Amino acid sequence: AIGCGGEAEQVAIPAAVPIEASAAPTATPAPEPTPEPAPAYVSPYTDKLAALKAENSDAIGWIAIPGTNIDKAIMYGDKWYYANHNEEKKEVESGAVYSHYSALTQNIVITAHNSRVSKTMFHELHHVQEVNLGKTNCAYKKCNATLDKAALPDFSTPEGRTWDISAYGIDAKWEIFAMYEVDAKEPEKTLYYNTWFPTTKYAFTPKNDAEITEWIEHQIGRSQFDFGVTATAQDQFLTIYTCGDNHDSADATSRLYFFLKAVK
Repeated sequence: AIGCGGEAEQVAIPAAVPIEASAAPTATPAPEPTPEPAPAYVSPYTDKLAALKAENSDAIGWIAIPGTNIDKAIMYGDKWYYANHNEEKKEVESGAVYSHYSALTQNIVITAHNSRVSKTMFHELHHVQEVNLGKTNCAYKKCNATLDKAALPDFSTPEGRTWDISAYGIDAKWEIFAMYEVDAKEPEKTLYYNTWFPTTKYAFTPKNDAEITEWIEHQIGRSQFDFGVTATAQDQFLTIYTCGDNHDSADATSRLYFFLKAVK
């Protein structure tokens, strides 16, 4: 210690006693948390579909589009039976929502009439299209409905472009990757190409991944809305279409198409 006015007092420090080194303890790694498995997807339409199938085994699915009056079973019957029959097999001009095919394919196709005047069946798909293109009223003059942007699906959000649809045993969420309407002068072969129709002179059935990829790129290239969604040749597809609002003729080739892929 240093004194106030004298010399420093020498303090002897004992020599250090060597300590035998011991091995550092081995750290036990913390156990990695086991990730919780994602909950299985459950269709919101299971009960509705089961109840209808008990009455009519032709029911193969269910479709409901948020913000619209589309909440319908999907049917299948030979020779376009459900183009002019409803789910109860009663003959009606408006028909039902129905599938092109009798079994699951990589491109499930469903359609229904565009019942413009009654504003039923698949007519309100046009409302979904138009509100996302910035319109405030239905373009079809006999409808002219005010389009509620807050209620109808908003394609700029994942929720708005992802729909719950069940078909052929696939209960899933489906995301739209392309949508467009063609006019009355569209070549007839477009319908068969878009729906992978296996017969007629315009039949199209992809032979390989390259042809499927080309089909995907074709649809995205024609889309009226940039969804920013990609698709691959390994995806499960769903094509939804109805007649266009731009022509009333029964032989017109105008159609409104939505192209989706299964995402959950």
